[in-house]
Amino acid sequence: MEKNPEGLDQAVVRKEMPQGMERRLVLRLLAYWREIRGDETYPTFADVDPAKIPDIWPHCFVLETIGTEGDPIIRAVGDEIALRLQGVVVGRRVSELGNKLLFSVTIDYLDQVLDKRAPISHGGEFSQDDGTKLLYRSIILPMSDDGETISGLLCAANCRKSKET
Repeated sequence: MEKNPEGLDQAVVRKEMPQGMERRLVLRLLAYWREIRGDETYPTFADVDPAKIPDIWPHCFVLETIGTEGDPIIRAVGDEIALRLQGVVVGRRVSELGNKLLFSVTIDYLDQVLDKRAPISHGGEFSQDDGTKLLYRSIILPMSDDGETISGLLCAANCRKSKET
């Protein structure tokens, strides 16, 4: 069994999946990232094909980091993330969005990914404005246009109601 990269946590995301298929969205996206990366350090965004990850892509978003002075620009957003962000977000800087819960807890560790230059998965719990507690799992994967410089991040997140709610 392959070991997870340093900093990658295991997620507990329950979803009906075919027997033998990894259930956790973050681990399925990590496997896809590794596949498209091949022998390179990082894959390019041109390598990403949303049609090959149709069950994952709605939970994804893409951030451009190069030349953004530490305030990434949102370049793509899957449908599930877009619903949570409410409004047009593509082309906007992360700082313009404020605290949008699932998105915010996901991007809380962007700097760690950039410093470690490796994928990081994170999970936990947060409360919505109405007090509903949600469990979440997220992953941030470094991407590169030139194979060395991290030019952006492929991110994914999902959540479910906590059983304690």
